[in-house]
Amino acid sequence: MQNSPLKKLLLIILLAATGAALLLQFINLELKPQENPQPKTFKPEFAYHYSPPKSAGSRNPVPTNSEEVESAPAPKISREQAEAWLTKHNRNAMSLLAAFRALGDTNYLNEAATNFPNDPHVELAVLSRDEFPADRRKWLDLFKQSSPSNSLANYFSAEDDFKNGKSDEAVQELLAASGKSQFDNFAMENQLDAEQLYSASGKSPIDIATDGMSDMAGEDLPELAAFKQLALGIEDSEKNYTDAGDANSAVNLAQMGMTLGNQIQSGDSGKYLINQLVGVAIEKIMLSKLDQNTSYDFLDGQTPAQISQQLKDQKVATRQFVQQASAAYLQMSPDEMLNYSERMKIYGETEAAKWAIQQHPPADAAK
Repeated sequence: MQNSPLKKLLLIILLAATGAALLLQFINLELKPQENPQPKTFKPEFAYHYSPPKSAGSRNPVPTNSEEVESAPAPKISREQAEAWLTKHNRNAMSLLAAFRALGDTNYLNEAATNFPNDPHVELAVLSRDEFPADRRKWLDLFKQSSPSNSLANYFSAEDDFKNGKSDEAVQELLAASGKSQFDNFAMENQLDAEQLYSASGKSPIDIATDGMSDMAGEDLPELAAFKQLALGIEDSEKNYTDAGDANSAVNLAQMGMTLGNQIQSGDSGKYLINQLVGVAIEKIMLSKLDQNTSYDFLDGQTPAQISQQLKDQKVATRQFVQQASAAYLQMSPDEMLNYSERMKIYGETEAAKWAIQQHPPADAAK
């Protein structure tokens, strides 16, 4: 029988492979408009409150509010271990972010934001968590300045522009993003940094892999929610252009949205199945407002109806593939689970799942 850490890793693997529908449901919930939204105010400079960590002999403070207790993430390492790691790395940006994710303590994120506001890893962490909503536009501008070749900075800025009713500015950001081939959300760097921290803290290989993937997922989900929100903003503008009789602008927007969906599915981002599925969902949104029976050059001469059918067939094939992979995961040994984790980082989740199926083929495979 597998021990608790092995079961924990298996649950994360199964979540990555079979929980896509639940994750997409989570993303949809994130898109619901908030009641009584608060107006934005802006601070004149970056100087965020930072409470120094407790001394080595003290315990983490215990929240008194029942909601805080329920929502607070369980720390994956002790405060002492986090502080030892930070000392070893001179409290640089990456070590502070790793400590923040491991303990769920925003003091570390605040410290990183105060001391390293020009580091793109810090900027993205602030933006994806919406840590300082009053200063969001300033952080967006910083991210664009520090990462001029990274389309992700423009996509985040476009999402904010759509949300604030600045459609023209959003379209310009999308145009800039479409001209950039780089799309980097630092997911693999974040996972590797987390694994180094957990290794230095004396965790077992299974726990290192489990907690590293958990930290990566914690950063990925808010980003995917932002991309889905951006896609809905593009869809609304596409419809407005169509209603105004400006078919060319509508098609151009759809093409830029398809580029977004493709980039989410490419590179390190595309190594994770949930990112691939969100990319496909965005492509379907982009196609929905076009004439379904008209051929378009940016679709290689195919019609939206044809592409939509291909995406539908891909979804069916993915569902069957996930069912086979899930059955294989349940049969994996501890060594195979660790092997799977390494293959996932190198080759991506789909290729790692194919390997798992090869090790434990379906019962009817020989028929």
